[in-house]
Amino acid sequence: MEKLQLREEILSRMELPVIADRSYSVQEFGVVPNSEKIQTVFLQKAIDTVSECGGGRLVIPSGSYRTGALHLKSGVELHLESADTVLKFVNEEVSLHYPLVFSHWEATPCYNFSSLIYACDAHDIAVTGCGILDGGADREHWWNWHHQVEDAWSSNRRDMQLEDRKALRVMNENGTPIEERVFGDGHFLRPNFVQPIRCKRVLLQGFTLKNSPMWQLNPVMCESLTVDGVTMSSHGANNDGCDPESCSGVHIKNCRFDTGDDCISLKSGRDRDGRIANKACEYVLIENNEFADGHGGVALGSEMSGGIRHVLAMNNRFSSPNLTYALRLKTNAKRGGMVEEIILADSVMDHVHGAAVHGTMLYEDGRNGEYLPVFRNIRIENITAHGGDYGIFLEAFDEVPITGLVLKNIVIDGAKKKIRCMNWSDPVVENVVINGSHFPRPISVRITDVPRAGELCHAEAELCDGVGECKFTWKYCGADGIWKALGGNQTAEIPADACEVQVSVADSQNNIEESIVYRVFPGAGEARDFADTDASLEMGADVEAGASDHAGAKSDADVSRRLWCRGMLEKIQPLSARPVTREKLAKMMIPLMEAEDEKELELAEHSSESTESMESSKSSKSTEKVAKAEASSCLETALRQGFLKMEKDGSLKPDGTVSRQEMATVAMQACGVNYRNASSTMPVCEDVASVDNNYGTNVARALYFGFMELDKAGCFRPLEPVTERETAVILNRVADFAGI
Repeated sequence: MEKLQLREEILSRMELPVIADRSYSVQEFGVVPNSEKIQTVFLQKAIDTVSECGGGRLVIPSGSYRTGALHLKSGVELHLESADTVLKFVNEEVSLHYPLVFSHWEATPCYNFSSLIYACDAHDIAVTGCGILDGGADREHWWNWHHQVEDAWSSNRRDMQLEDRKALRVMNENGTPIEERVFGDGHFLRPNFVQPIRCKRVLLQGFTLKNSPMWQLNPVMCESLTVDGVTMSSHGANNDGCDPESCSGVHIKNCRFDTGDDCISLKSGRDRDGRIANKACEYVLIENNEFADGHGGVALGSEMSGGIRHVLAMNNRFSSPNLTYALRLKTNAKRGGMVEEIILADSVMDHVHGAAVHGTMLYEDGRNGEYLPVFRNIRIENITAHGGDYGIFLEAFDEVPITGLVLKNIVIDGAKKKIRCMNWSDPVVENVVINGSHFPRPISVRITDVPRAGELCHAEAELCDGVGECKFTWKYCGADGIWKALGGNQTAEIPADACEVQVSVADSQNNIEESIVYRVFPGAGEARDFADTDASLEMGADVEAGASDHAGAKSDADVSRRLWCRGMLEKIQPLSARPVTREKLAKMMIPLMEAEDEKELELAEHSSESTESMESSKSSKSTEKVAKAEASSCLETALRQGFLKMEKDGSLKPDGTVSRQEMATVAMQACGVNYRNASSTMPVCEDVASVDNNYGTNVARALYFGFMELDKAGCFRPLEPVTERETAVILNRVADFAGI
C-alpha cells in the first residue's frame, strides 16, 4: 500500500470523542487551587458526577492542584484551562494515593499501583488544554526504584525494581492467572503516567507532561486514539513518550518529544501473554512531530508479540544530536511477533547519535527463545539524515531474513560507518547515498587466512544484496616500499618477496572497497626466528589448551600469526596463561579502533628492540602504527572510544587486569557493531548469579556471536581475569566479525 493510500485508510478509522456540550468547573465540587491539601477526593468526585450526568467538559482553572491518581470516566473531558494550570501528582504515601488497579506493566497485565491518570473500559474520554501534568518523579522519588543500564560501562548499582520485574516475567511465561499477579505496596514496579485500557475514542491534546515515574502515555487496547500537540518532557529511566499498546486506529501529530527513552514505541504485548492475546498494534499515523531527544524516535517493540502493522510515519523532524535512532525496530526470540507494512517517509533527521534507521532481533534476550520474530514489507523513502555510528543498521536472524525491504531516495552524511545489512532478502535499494557512497555496493573485504609468501591466499567480501558480480584486485608491497599489482581474483598467490598485501573489491559500477593492509608471513625457510617461534607456538598450544578450555579450538600458532598479520600483535610469540593487562589489551585493539588522528596512532618510534630483523626491516609506514604507538596513548584512546572501562579515579592503570565479564563488553565494543542502551538481560549459564547486572547483556551477546564460550560445566566464570591466550582468541574472532 502506498503512503497516501495508507494515510487515508488510517484516517478513515479515526473517530474523536463525543463529549456533551456543557462545562463544569472543578471548584463547583470543592476543589481549591494553590492549597497544600491534597485534592484527589474532590477531583475524583467531579469526574464521577459529570460522567453520571451524561458527560461534559470539566474545567480546571489556573492554579496548582496537589492530587493522587485520577480515574477518567466515560463522556468526560478533563480540561486544563491555562498554561498556569498545574496538576501536581504527589510522590509520598504511594500505596494510599495510587491504589491497586488492573494495569499493564511493560506490556504485561497485572495488578499494580494505579497510573496517575487512569481509565478502564471507558469511552469518549479526553484530557485537553495548555496546562501541565507534573508526575512528581525525581532522583529521590520513583526514578530511584530503577537503575538504568544505559551504556556499556554503567555502574553496578542496586536495582530495586529488578526482582519484581523478573517475577512478573516468570508469571507471564508460566501463565499465572492475572488476579494472582499482585504488586503495588511493598513492591517497586513504577506506574505509568497516563494509561487508558480498553477505551474507545480517546483524545489527549495540548498539555505538557513532565517528571513521569515510568512511561508517559501508554494507551492499551484502545480504539481511535488521537494524541495532538502534546509536549512530553521527562528524562527519568524508561520515560518513553507515547507507547500505544495493541491499539487500533492511532493518530499522533504535532507533538514534541524530549524523553529519557523512546519517544514513540508501538507495542503489542509481551511473550506468552502477548501471543495469547494476539492483538496487533495497527493502523498508526505519526506525522508533523518534533523528536528532540530520546533513544528511538519512532520505535517498534520490543514488546511486539501480537504484531505491529500498517504504520505510517511521515513529515516528522528529528532535531536533536542526542536522539539515538530515528526509526528503531527491536525484538528477540522470546517475543515472536511480526512487524509488517511499515513506511517511514518524507522526514529530516538533523542529527542522530546511533543510526538513522536501526533494527535488530538481538534486543535484550536475543536468540534465547523459540519464537522467531519477522520483519517484512518495510519501506523507507525520502529521508535526509546526518551523523550516527551507522547510516543504516538492519539485522535479522539467519532463519528469518528481512523481506520486502525498500530503501529509496535516502541521503545520509557524517555517519561513522555506512551500513550493516545482516540477512536482507532481495531488498530494493535505489538512490541511497551514505557518506557519498552509492548503494547497493560492496561493504567490506578481508583476507580470510594468513598471507604467506609463495602460497595462495583467499579473500571474501560483504556485499549489500543486489550488487551482483564483483571483481577482486590484489596488490603487494616488497622491502623496497613500492606497491605492485598482483593478479588473481578471489584467490591470489602471494609473491615470495612480499612484505604486505592488500585486496579490494569492485562491483559493476566500479564502487570499490579496500581491505586493511596485512603483513605477509615469510615462506618456509625464509627466516629462522619465525621458524623457531612457530615450533614453540605449536608445542605451547597443547599445553595451553589444557589450561583453558573456554578459549577455542584454534591453535596458538594460527591465532598468533593471524593477529600479527592484522597488526594486532607486535611479534609472533607463544601466548601466555598470564592475565592480560589493560595496556597490552589496548595495544592489541589498535586496528579495531576508529581513526581519530594520525598522530594519535602514529606517535614516536617504539623503543622495544624485540621486533628487529624481518619484522622491522619489512614493515612500511602503513603497518608501523602498532609499533609506533606509545602504550599510554593506546590506553587513552581505548578509554576515550569506550573499548575499556574508565577507572573512577581517572587513572589509566596500565598493569590492571580485565575480568571475563569486562572482556565480554570489550568484545562487543570492539566488534564494530555498537549495541547501545544495554539492558539488564542476563546470559544463560550455570553461574549467572555471579554475573553483574550491568555486564549481563554483553555477556549474553558475546556468547551468541561466538566471541566467548562457556566452559565444559556450562559456567562463564565472570570474575576470573582473562588470560593473554583467551584475549588473543577472542580478539581474533572479533576481528573476523569486524571484517578486518
